[in-house]
This record gives sequence, C-alpha cells and structure tokens, in this order.
Amino acid sequence: MLKNALIFAIAAITAAFAAPSLIVAPGGGGARGVPARDAVAVAVAPAAPATLAEAEPTAPSYREASIAADPGGQYRAKALIDGQDVDVMIDTGATVVALTAETAARLGVTIEPSRPRWKMNTANGVAFASPVTLRSVGLGAIYMDDVLAVVMPAGASSINLLGASFLKRLVSVEQRGGMLVLRQ
Repeated sequence: MLKNALIFAIAAITAAFAAPSLIVAPGGGGARGVPARDAVAVAVAPAAPATLAEAEPTAPSYREASIAADPGGQYRAKALIDGQDVDVMIDTGATVVALTAETAARLGVTIEPSRPRWKMNTANGVAFASPVTLRSVGLGAIYMDDVLAVVMPAGASSINLLGASFLKRLVSVEQRGGMLVLRQ
C-alpha cells in the first residue's frame, strides 16, 4: 500500500510540472495567455504521505501530572496555589478545593464576611466554610486560573483538598498502577 502511495505521489509531482504547458488559454494558443496562478491551480494534486507515521493523525498533546499513591492509597502532592507551595490531597469525592484556615491565612486569601457560608459535610461532621476564588492553582504541568474553593473554619480540617472544582476542568483523571494521572 505504501508502494502505491509513493507511485501516486511521483505521478502527481510529474503531472504538476508537465500540466502548465498543456493548458490551453481561452481562444487557443497554448499556455502563454494563462496567468501562472491559474495554471498552478489546475495542476495541484494531493500528495501522498512519505511515511506511514505521516499518514496517521497526530495525537493531541496534553499537559499531564502523575501522582504516586502513598502507602495508605491516598494521592498527595505539592500544588502551587496563588504562587505558593501547598501540600494537598487529591480528593475526587470533594466538591471543591478546600483549604484549611491556616493555609488560607498563609496565602493571604481574603474571606468576604458578607458572603454566605456553605454547609459542608466533612469526615469530621458538618462545617460552615467560606467560598473564595483562588487566582491560580498549578499541579506539575497543569495550571488553572480562577478556581472556586472554600476556606474551612479553624479546627474543621487539617488537610487541604484538591477537589472537583479543579478536577472537573481537566480532560481526564485516570488511576492506573498506583498512579493518578491528570491531563489538561
């Protein structure tokens, strides 16, 4: 099949060079009265790919982050939140990114007191968290602006969670061989 494609490509190139001299201008007289752009438009033929690799469509490129499971089977990583390193646990069951009160204070995240708090069901029971928008969240090669998050009240949680408000904006989240692979 590749041999046939190569033969077709050679024939198409040969025809492209020979065709301009075969074009007849309106009123006869050969190709002299035909502008060059018209001759080329008639002579162009699709070229066959030179190799099989060129014939196959290229795979889309994704930015990717892979996180190994810890001994307890959890996926923990360092994220870059608003320009600062933050230890997070990737939690596919969490609705939003959740920051501890201590982490939010260190990052300088401002809580608007007039904004209603959200009732959150946590492993430690019910807590009322303050919604915020993080300017940026990065994890390895993955980067996002304007990520919805909540700041948990002091003592409600000791872990920062990277939840669905970040994860649902990814192309895929895949668990395989003790690794969590995130693609954007």
